Parts: sequence; C-alpha cells; structure tokens
Amino acid sequence: MKVKDILAATNGKLLQGDINADIRSFNQDTRKIQPGDMYIPLVGEVFDGHAFIETAFQNGAGSIITAKEGDYPADKTVILVADTLKALQDMAHYHRMHKNVKVVAITGSVGKTSTKDMIASVIETKYKTLKTLGNYNNQIGLPLTILRLQDEEVMVLEMGMNNLGEIHELSLIAEPDIAVITNVGTAHIGNLGSRDNILKAKLEIIDGLKEDGKLIINNDNDKLHEYALNHEVITFGMEQPSLYQASDIVSIPHLSTFKWKNRLVTVNVPGSHFVSNALAAIAVGDQLKIEPELMIKGIESFELTKKRMDFYSLSQNMTLIDGTYNANLDSMMSSIDVLSKYKERKVAILADMLELGEFSEDLHRQVGSTLAKKKIDLVICIGKESKFIEDSAKRNGIKETYHFKDNDAAIRQLDGLLKPEDILLVKGSQGMNLVEITRYLMERYKAA
Repeated sequence: MKVKDILAATNGKLLQGDINADIRSFNQDTRKIQPGDMYIPLVGEVFDGHAFIETAFQNGAGSIITAKEGDYPADKTVILVADTLKALQDMAHYHRMHKNVKVVAITGSVGKTSTKDMIASVIETKYKTLKTLGNYNNQIGLPLTILRLQDEEVMVLEMGMNNLGEIHELSLIAEPDIAVITNVGTAHIGNLGSRDNILKAKLEIIDGLKEDGKLIINNDNDKLHEYALNHEVITFGMEQPSLYQASDIVSIPHLSTFKWKNRLVTVNVPGSHFVSNALAAIAVGDQLKIEPELMIKGIESFELTKKRMDFYSLSQNMTLIDGTYNANLDSMMSSIDVLSKYKERKVAILADMLELGEFSEDLHRQVGSTLAKKKIDLVICIGKESKFIEDSAKRNGIKETYHFKDNDAAIRQLDGLLKPEDILLVKGSQGMNLVEITRYLMERYKAA
C-alpha cells in the first residue's frame, strides 16, 4: 500500500514522510520487525504499543501509524490516527476491496484451522492462495493476514470468536465471497449461554458476505441443519442428504476414504471428521470451478497442523496421539473416536475442558459416557473438572479409571499404569498445559 492509500483508508494525517512511498509489510510486534516494516502500536488492557515505538525504529521499522503526536526521526514516515486498531482494520478492508481477489471465510466451534488448511490445499491446486497462518483469526490477526496480500488470487481466512459481535466485525472487514460454517458446538458456551447464541454468533459470518456470495454449511450439525431447512444454502454432509455427500466411508487409525460422485477420495489423517472437512473443501473448490481431479489431489496432499492430532512412535511399541492444542466437547469426541479405531489397549489421558461455565459438569460427563461407549480401556483424568469425566466413565462400565489433581501427580503414577503397545491419547484445553505430559512421555519412552 502507498502512504496515500493508508491515509485514504484511515482518514489519517501525514505528520512526516513521502505521500507516495510504498509500504509493503506491517507488524504490531517489535520483536518481529523486519527492515522497512510499518509498525502499528496497538493499545491493550495491560500494554500500550506506543511505548515501544523507539524499539521498533531501532529494529528497522521505516514507518509508523500512531495515535500520539511526538518527536520522531526525520527519516521515518509517521501517520497520525484516532485509533490504531481501527486503523489496522480499515487498512485491511481497503486493501481487500482494491485487490482482485476471492475471499473464502471459515468459522465454527471446532475444526476451523484444519478445515481452513484443507480448503487452502484444494484451492492451491489451481490458484495462487494466501491463507491465515496458524490461528491468526481475531480482530488483529485477520487484518494482518489481509495486509500480507500481494498478487494472490484467493484468500482463505479463519474467523474465531469468544463473544457475540466479533465475527460480525471480521466479516465486514473481509467481505467474503464464500462463507463456510463447520459446526455449532459448545466451545465458549460459558460466555454465550446457549448453543442458539453460538449459532447466532457463527452466522455473523454472512453479515459482510458479498451480495452474490455463497454460504456453505455442515448439514450433519443439528443447529446448522435446522437453519438449512429455512434458508438457501450449500450443504455438505456424511449423514444428512446434502449437495456434497460422502458415501462408502471407511475410517481406520491413520486415514479415511470415501466416495464422492463415484470418485474415491483418500484423507491421509485420522478421524472421520476430516471427511467432513474434505467435503467442505470440495464444496468451496466447486464454487471456484476447480476440476474434481485437482480437488482430490489437494485433499490427498493435506497435512494437519501440529498438535491437533500428531502421532509419535514411542519405545515398547507404544503410540502417542498428541491432541494438546485445545479441547472442547466436539474435539474430545472426535479424538476419542480416532483412539477407538485401534485394536491395541486404548488409553485416554484427558484434562479439563475450560470456559464451559454452568455447563461444565454435564459436558464433562458426556465425555465420560462416550469413553465407555467407545470401549476405551484405561482413563486417566487430570484437573478439577475432569473428575466428572472419570466418574461418568466408571459409572458407565470402564473398570480402570484414575483421577489426579494436576500434571505432576499424574506423571508420578504414569509408569505404573502404562503397558507395552498401549495407544495413548493426550487431550485437554491449552490452559491445562498438557504439553508437560507429552514431554514426559516422549522423554521417558523415547523411541530407539
């Protein structure tokens, strides 16, 4: 973007610098500043980025947007705005609207990142593609992603939220051509109070949808299915009759296969929920006129983001499934389903699911009953809320169950509980720091 474009986007005032200068990259983190970057000092509840402007210049920033006047080096470009976060978002919207690019936006209670990555894998077979890095899916991360746009033909953007109104803002910034909702589950139900409110929050993705835009939804999800009955949408599903339908699904520990329009598709990651992700990718690819053969190639080359279900071979022929990135009811259920496909002794090491509020006990008990239904052999629970998992699992017939107050207590007992050839699933919310468990297992049972 040129400085004059930034001024037009933000209604800012040029304090010093060349109005025709070209700004190619933007950064809000002084630790990651590259020479020539524009530094954007954001103001948070406990920090003010304006305090680090001098550091940004020392690290190579060539320009800044600021909400505070002051004395700045004469060779730096300085733009004054009322609010730096709003300026960042306005710049992103301006940049998106002045580029010939298709925008695909994805949201959902679970599976946003993996679906985003699979959709991008399909689109990349035909178009130059920009996608959200990691989970850069909020009011800061999404605009920064858009500002990375250069000559790409399609952007794939993930949209996350904690409360009502947040996806609304993201959708207005991105103005998607295609919007995808993966599911409506229980993530953030402690904040939102009900799944109906979660549905409302996810549907905010259409607030910025182009007039001729397409909404693609998972028809197997009960809340989205109800919505689809009353609205013109594009559906995908494995169970409910849908426009994009999978048949002949086969799921084994390390991969799944299915048929779509008599074509065999292989998903090289474990879990039938990735079949659903693949259908979403096919639905998007079809809207972008990507040939079926290319779409299948993109699905088959898909690689899962780390810590969302990583598999490690340990000593004594043990296998570790690392699902420590995060956890909610839906992702717990999906991970347990993957574990259940193994013939060997199945061990679930599970910690609390956080941010569930008054629904916490019921949802943790649902996990426990699912463990029993899926015939998991050994259940090890960590944390206050996971006591409900352990209790429910025991009540529903699992004979070997244990509960520990924290990771240290669990680690002291693990050696006595595990056996050669065990399949170990480790999963819980990020706040439970289960990386301590996986680190111990990988060091204690280091593969030869």
